[in-house]
Amino acid sequence: MLPKAAINFLTQAAKDARTALPNANESLFTKGVLDSFSLVDFVTVLEKECDIRVDDAELRPETFDTIAKIEAFLQKVGA
Repeated sequence: MLPKAAINFLTQAAKDARTALPNANESLFTKGVLDSFSLVDFVTVLEKECDIRVDDAELRPETFDTIAKIEAFLQKVGA
């Protein structure tokens, strides 16, 4: 499960994009919740809240496209 700060970030981003927060398997990018700029900010939140470091090679939209993919990534890195 995503940390509260990450959910809050996505909820605010969805509000700013005037859309609803997508379900776990819908694209955050297609729905306009994240873009290439906000992805960096979002990953910063994840790094801080989960005490992880996201390598540059992993900083791709495909890795963070959906909430389900983000949760799977966090499990993979042991967060």
